[in-house]
Amino acid sequence: MGQEYAIPSPLRRFLAETVDFIILFCVKATIVLAIMQISGAKDISKFAMHYIVGEVVEDTSLEDLQKIMMVALIYRVLVCFYEIACICGVDGATPGKFLLGLQVVSCDTSVPVQSNRVRVVPASNVSLSASTVRALIKNFSIPFLFPAFITLLFFQHNRTVYDVVAGTIVVRRVGTR
Repeated sequence: MGQEYAIPSPLRRFLAETVDFIILFCVKATIVLAIMQISGAKDISKFAMHYIVGEVVEDTSLEDLQKIMMVALIYRVLVCFYEIACICGVDGATPGKFLLGLQVVSCDTSVPVQSNRVRVVPASNVSLSASTVRALIKNFSIPFLFPAFITLLFFQHNRTVYDVVAGTIVVRRVGTR
């Protein structure tokens, strides 16, 4: 009953998140630059700083602030869809997690079996609803100045608050080092 897994280090999870951030940032930049090209925007550097990086300066107009917020919201929704599709899909992993040998599995119970290993029950693929809850908590807590990722330092088996609420756990894929 259940499956035994190794628990990944916080560093490995952080590196997986970094890979996913780079992928999503490139997608965001490509979309914003394509919109800029289509709309015929003239000042590329100002446009890029406002809408790709999200930089706000003193003379930013209210209209530009609204556009920046809209781009940020659309980006968050895109990130949620990315995570939902990847986590409830095959292998339960985003590209970053996959490259670093990690996966997300369902977890009602986790019991330590060795220093860095746990038995996870039921250890099945993550459902669409659990993946959605996980992605929403994870991605909408960050803009409110509470990086939910940090909570992995406080929960057993390096679980984050969004993992606990969604009934998931991030583990090393079986057969990876």
